[in-house]
Amino acid sequence: MSLYLTHGSTAYSTNTELFDEIIHPQRVHWLPETYQKAKTGFIYAPHVLADMVLRPEKISWIRENPSIGKTAFILAGGNQHFAGINPRDNQKDTRLHYIYKFLPFSLTNVYAGRIAQQICDPDHISTDATACVSSLKVLMDCLMLEQFGYTRFIILSVEDAVSNSVLEFFGDSGASLTKRMEDEKNIVPSAFDSKNGGFYVGQGAAFAVLMSEKEVNHYGLTPKARLVSAYHCSEKLSNAIGQREDGKGYTDAINGALTYGQVNANEITIVKTHGTGTLSNNIAEKAGLQAVLKDFVATSYKQKIGHTMGASGLLETLLMLDNLAYGVVPGIPNRTENDSVFLSEDCEAPDGLVLSVAAGMGNVYSAAIFEPVR
Repeated sequence: MSLYLTHGSTAYSTNTELFDEIIHPQRVHWLPETYQKAKTGFIYAPHVLADMVLRPEKISWIRENPSIGKTAFILAGGNQHFAGINPRDNQKDTRLHYIYKFLPFSLTNVYAGRIAQQICDPDHISTDATACVSSLKVLMDCLMLEQFGYTRFIILSVEDAVSNSVLEFFGDSGASLTKRMEDEKNIVPSAFDSKNGGFYVGQGAAFAVLMSEKEVNHYGLTPKARLVSAYHCSEKLSNAIGQREDGKGYTDAINGALTYGQVNANEITIVKTHGTGTLSNNIAEKAGLQAVLKDFVATSYKQKIGHTMGASGLLETLLMLDNLAYGVVPGIPNRTENDSVFLSEDCEAPDGLVLSVAAGMGNVYSAAIFEPVR
């Protein structure tokens, strides 16, 4: 069984701004308009970000053209709540600081229910908090729901990534690239590189509609891609924020997707990597991919738009499909070595299937395989 991606929209920023007033000064990819009214406590930055991908013309089409079967709405938020509030004593009153006037609206499940009713007549509403794999992990959920008569799947993915809480956590852990790290190491974001590496945190959102083949044919639609398979798994490791150097989590997710979709590894020719550029992920992801795949090209988008956390898997996949529509696989920015696999330059897109992978804290990994419509 497979589903078809009929619509995808994204919101993100390629620009960066240095936040030097926060506890761990660092650059971020953000959309300042999302915070314009945040300090009122009534307008929440992640809700404004989500509105950027909920385009009125598409919502109207969804409501005017109901599913021929059942409709599922999934909010892939990467977290249980939007993280504007930081309860730690060292909270600083920065431009990102705001306090909710209505606390329940910060809960992703309440927000999901409200938005789902506005978009469609849902038969299923769920939220997903599986960290940075969230928006890829839910693709497996969609394939499973198809077996129960669901023919339309609406996915909204947004996380409050550029917030005091997130930036402090990633700054504390040394995961995001802080100003101090940039200055001391003289580096910029990249991935799979011996010199440059790391990522900035970024705001981002993705909205996607998937349909069964029968529903696509019913409405005479031309899809962007076919979702061939998706798989989610965990890695056996005692460190909940660590990664095995052998890339076992990646390997298991990829093999699961190949098996579920009855796909041979040599059919995968393009990989959208998780690509955070951290040393641990460079080692783990490269090992995991090369253990399964032999002839492929790989790229990463986090160096262009930042790490959008829970939204990153789906958002970056949609960007990849847009690039493939022009026949190009983009190179990974700021590479310092020539590399024809983990691309240092743009290349012509080879024929074949696309693999998209993601990893998240809590030892979680997801993989999805797409057949682009070219």
